[in-house]
This record gives sequence, C-alpha cells and structure tokens, in this order.
Amino acid sequence: MLQRLYLALRHLAYKNRRQLKPGNLLQLPLSAERRLKKVTIKLGGRNNRLLIGEDVELSHCEIRLDGEDNLIEIGPRTRFSSGKIYLRNTRGQHVRIGADTTVEGAYLLVDEAASIDIGRDCMLSTEILIRTGDKHSILDAQSGERLNPSRDVRIADRVWIGRDVQILKGTVLHPESVVGACSVVSRAFDEGNCVVAGVPARIVKRGIRWDRALL
Repeated sequence: MLQRLYLALRHLAYKNRRQLKPGNLLQLPLSAERRLKKVTIKLGGRNNRLLIGEDVELSHCEIRLDGEDNLIEIGPRTRFSSGKIYLRNTRGQHVRIGADTTVEGAYLLVDEAASIDIGRDCMLSTEILIRTGDKHSILDAQSGERLNPSRDVRIADRVWIGRDVQILKGTVLHPESVVGACSVVSRAFDEGNCVVAGVPARIVKRGIRWDRALL
C-alpha cells in the first residue's frame, strides 16, 4: 500500500501520464516504474501489448500504441532518454528494442504494415528518426498503383547510430556497424563491421568495431 502511494506521488511529481484502454496489456515491472520521468503512455486500440523489461529507464518520452494486435517491447536495462515511439493505425506489427540499448533522442514511427527491430547493446545518439513509411502515397500516374509501400527496418545487435541520422524504410544494418552523423540510410546493407555515412549513406570504411569507451 505504501509503495503504491509512493509511486503515485512520484508519477505526479515527475509528470508521468497514462491512458490505458481496456483490452490491452501494459507490462511495467516495479524496477522500471520507479525510473519513469516525464513519460506519457497512451495505449488504445484492441489486443495491443506494451512490454517493458526489468530496470528499463524511460524519461522525457511519449509512447503511443493503438490499432490491433500490435506490440512494443523494450528489453531489460534499456535507456530511452528522449523522444517518441509511435505504433499506430495498423495490425500485427511491432517495435522491438533489445536489452542494454541506449537512446539519447529518437523518434520511432510505424503507421503502416511494417515493423522496427533494434538489437541488443545498440547506441543511438540524438535527433534520430526511424520510420517504416512515407506517410503519404506516391502513385503511378497511369495505373494509380502505389509505388511507395512501407517496409521493415532491421537494426542488428551492436549498431552505433550518430547524431541527426534518418533511418528510412527498408534499411538493414548488420552487427558492428556505425552510422555517421547527419546520414540518410534508405537501403539494406549486406555486411557489418563497417562505417556507413552520407546522403544517401554508403560504406566508407570496413573492418572496424566500436566501443562505448575511449580506449
């Protein structure tokens, strides 16, 4: 009882807000709930799940999940310090962030039939955009066929993404990749242990690995 009262007062003090529609699932262990700071969670639609792992740190961010049969899963010990995670208006899609990943500032957006996967022990800087679609349609002028369908984004374990990077639909990054600041990534790479950079991003160096420490 005292613990619940403490958490209620803490949520009020740290301006945490929740809107949860019945028929959906929020999994929020106490170890993560104690670390929420200025977090807004809006969980609507039907049969959607927001699963937050042990010792996750969420601050200054908004999570919106609706549609039907969708999933957002944030792995243990992940730190998401600023930004948004939106999975909306679709069915059977997911956003997954692996354990021990750190995000300083990112906007993850799924609003069509596609998903985002981010692996374990990734390091994301600030002002990052990751999205699976273009929000609007590009059509063939004669047939009316849509030319820009949404596509999955897959980021493997141990990927470092620099500041102000845009990760667009169809991107695939392999382990031990580094994405240079201000790059635009819009295709599937077929190798890891490399640095990709530029607009559009291309491989600029091979045979590397990265470390969080300055060695």
